[in-house]
Amino acid sequence: MNAKKLATIVAASFSIATAGAQGHNDVLRFNKSTYLGTARSQAMGSAFGALGADLTSQSINPAGIGAYRATEFGIGFGVAINSAETQSFFGDKAENDKVSVPFSCIGFAFNVSAPKEKTSGVLGGTFSVSYSKLADYNRNASYEDLYGFNSMLDYFCADFNYEDKFTEQLAWNAGWLIAKNDTLNFETNVWEMPFVENGETKLDLAARADKDGVGLIDKKVSVKERGDKGEFSISYGMNISNIINWGASIGIQRLDYRETMVHKEKFYGTPIYDGVYDDFTYSTRLKQEGSGVNFKLGVIATPVSYLRVGFALHSPSFYSITERYSASIDDADRNETHYSDEDEYEYKYRTPGKFVASLAGIIGPHAIISFDYEHQNYKKSKFRDADEGYDEDYYNEVTDNMKDAFKTSHIFRVGLEGRMLECLYLRAGLNVQASPLNDGILNNKFINRAISGGIGFRTNNFFVDMSYVNHKQQEDRWMLPAADDVYIYDPDADNMPSKLTATNNNIILTLGFRF
Repeated sequence: MNAKKLATIVAASFSIATAGAQGHNDVLRFNKSTYLGTARSQAMGSAFGALGADLTSQSINPAGIGAYRATEFGIGFGVAINSAETQSFFGDKAENDKVSVPFSCIGFAFNVSAPKEKTSGVLGGTFSVSYSKLADYNRNASYEDLYGFNSMLDYFCADFNYEDKFTEQLAWNAGWLIAKNDTLNFETNVWEMPFVENGETKLDLAARADKDGVGLIDKKVSVKERGDKGEFSISYGMNISNIINWGASIGIQRLDYRETMVHKEKFYGTPIYDGVYDDFTYSTRLKQEGSGVNFKLGVIATPVSYLRVGFALHSPSFYSITERYSASIDDADRNETHYSDEDEYEYKYRTPGKFVASLAGIIGPHAIISFDYEHQNYKKSKFRDADEGYDEDYYNEVTDNMKDAFKTSHIFRVGLEGRMLECLYLRAGLNVQASPLNDGILNNKFINRAISGGIGFRTNNFFVDMSYVNHKQQEDRWMLPAADDVYIYDPDADNMPSKLTATNNNIILTLGFRF
């Protein structure tokens, strides 16, 4: 895969959805796991790989189920305020908010313990069934480029194929937004005139500038994302001599993602042909629904009373995805809207497996400090067609592109818990993910971090925990998709990325009972 084609695919995946084209946004979305489970786990940065006895722990290290010493039921819910701030290369800013009431978890852990006089061997086992939310996709974002030079129409013309009903065909039908120049035998948009230099067809950006060299095209993009990802877990854990806890689980994941993108443009110049309108709105709608299954094995060892060491292996999640995509173009001048048909695609996706190493220190009855390290090699992502062999070459190429662009992801989590009074606990946590994208790849500055804190009230039979999590994600977003023509990447041609900073403020409340 040459670098130019790879850059094309990567840029496209970070700008608009392309019908039937799986890309980097899909990989990041399908693998997103922030463990939005119990308030206690959230408050401690989800650093629960060596602790356990928490409904969220089975999604991280199922050996934590073996740490239960009583039967427990818990349920969690809260409020999420998701905001997105974008700043363009030229300083234009936009802010958007989305408020939701997420359901974070529900679960039941049934414990059977050996008689108290037994001090070695199998001292108990716990069977657990739970549902935890792993990711929240709800977000509104918008960004703009005023007085620019490039247009979405450049993308439509870059590789003209009239059969592409989602792009060129729509633009062709919508009042000749793109047209054929017989002299140059070149499909061109009507807001400029192409020219030939040394046998190479180029675009005349000067046709989109006023007498002072200022661009004549305004672009505004808004993206509305909705949905979430959750996991239904069935787990079993065992306590051996109060030294070793081991556990195993089956995870059934569900994914629901919906995205609406609206791209508006206004041209202040003079179109090539009379009667052609000077503004349009291009909209796309993407819906992804899927289910997957995975398996987890874990162990937690307590070599001394104040130290716990945990290890867990997560198999890949094997997803079946159904994707629906449609597009439309309308113009304000004629009050017409042209729609594409909705296409449906089915494919399979295999996430990379995970390895989790954990360490926790128990400071008497008063404090806990815990650390998790999570390793996931994104190069192991794999796409396949739902019908074996039907489009094998295409999906093999997509998988190869992912191998070129991604690298190993490193996630670090740390959590603190202090016992202030007999029944009162204070907690804090930090969760940081390094970018899984290779250097030189567009959007390789993708950053995830979460800072959290919380409070808990616990007795032998009842507990209530509350947490606050400030989750921040930073990434680059392009106004236009990539195409084979270099001018679309040219920094002097004003297609620099907007900086997107998404902030999620989550307040989670968990109620639980022990029997």
